[in-house]
Amino acid sequence: MKSFYKVLLCVLVIGLLAVSVLGKEAPKPTGDVVLTVSGAIALTKDGDTFKFDMDMLKALPYLAYEVDDPWLGTQTYGGVELKTLLDYVGIPAGASKVVMVCSDKKEFPVAIKDALYYPIILAYTSDGDELPASQGGPIKLVYPYNSYPEIQDIYVPDQWAWYVVEIRVEY
Repeated sequence: MKSFYKVLLCVLVIGLLAVSVLGKEAPKPTGDVVLTVSGAIALTKDGDTFKFDMDMLKALPYLAYEVDDPWLGTQTYGGVELKTLLDYVGIPAGASKVVMVCSDKKEFPVAIKDALYYPIILAYTSDGDELPASQGGPIKLVYPYNSYPEIQDIYVPDQWAWYVVEIRVEY
């Protein structure tokens, strides 16, 4: 009987996931790809990935806040909230983490529960200007240290991911 309920639950989760992206047209990048989302996602375009150019990222809701960057001091970073991006591509209920993959192949995991709770952003601006490579751009993972000081115990300064090029959603 337990296995029946597990199967039923899986069918419901898959159905809800399908409905969340149903009718959503998956746009294709027209500019250079700056971010690829892969893994357990519902909205895909090229096989099992979804690719963003900068204009596509900028079309998503923008969030900015001031934060004490552990490497660069006080900055006002802006970009798309990780939760918003994950909602856009459609993640399954069973996903447990997202892994930020940087251009140098370093990987930084973020728990899904934290991505949904904290306003963690994929920043592409700093103080209103495009985020330069010298500050981790074009895309940098930024934690809201000032607004949520407890997050510093979960994600230490070494986990601020610079030059993010891929997000991998995993179970």
